[in-house]
Amino acid sequence: MDKAGKKYWDNAWDSAVLPSGWSPLKHGLRYYIQKQFHEYFKRVFHSLGSVAGKKLIEIGCARSETLPYFAKEFGFEVTGIDYSEIGCKMAQAILEREGIKGTVFCEDFFAPSDMLKEQFDVVVSFGVAEHFQDTAECISAFSRFLKPGGIIITSIPNMVGMVGYTQKIINRPIFDMHVPIDKETLLSAHEKASLKVLDCNYFMSTNFGICNLNGISVGKPVWYIKKIIIAMLARLSMVAWLLELKVGKFKATELISPYINCLARKE
Repeated sequence: MDKAGKKYWDNAWDSAVLPSGWSPLKHGLRYYIQKQFHEYFKRVFHSLGSVAGKKLIEIGCARSETLPYFAKEFGFEVTGIDYSEIGCKMAQAILEREGIKGTVFCEDFFAPSDMLKEQFDVVVSFGVAEHFQDTAECISAFSRFLKPGGIIITSIPNMVGMVGYTQKIINRPIFDMHVPIDKETLLSAHEKASLKVLDCNYFMSTNFGICNLNGISVGKPVWYIKKIIIAMLARLSMVAWLLELKVGKFKATELISPYINCLARKE
């Protein structure tokens, strides 16, 4: 069961606007995170050779900024799946706005249509697996979409480090929607799902900007105080990024890194 729940996601997407989409080739700190993920995906997909025409599905694709990115930058045929009707409509609208052919299925990924099983060369998810108590069962459900030999990329927020601790202090209800998962646990979950792990590591040096205040009444003094705290921490992350641009990337660690990425293959 999703610890956040469909009602939470529907409410979150209902109050959101369509994002502008990923622009990893643009300059400026605003695009720094996208550029780091872009470099990561280039390394991963290079091992596949030509990916043009290969099929990719994003699990938990509500309001997805990345489906058009994967199609434009790499040439994938893209598909998405999510169980929030509102989020699915937004994802489809973004694809149409970007002129990308793609299909969004409004379904539970634990019980997908037969036509989706073992149909994809690549499965990606961003911030999905950590919302389910049984991580291995969740990853196993992801793997059902993969063709034999296909790869899966699972990216989750690092809730066992300082980002998770900050989220817990700033907004405990949001933290409680997550299962704190470290690198070893995520790796083990993929292995239990009968996948061969190719790489599993903490990703990026810092990004406190992923902490959020969802659910706290806007305009109240406590909201302003917490917003200022998050803004200050986010500025510290940006200072670190500026230094990285000058001296090279800092090491990703369990304590400070904002994400964990796992790459695995279905044998």
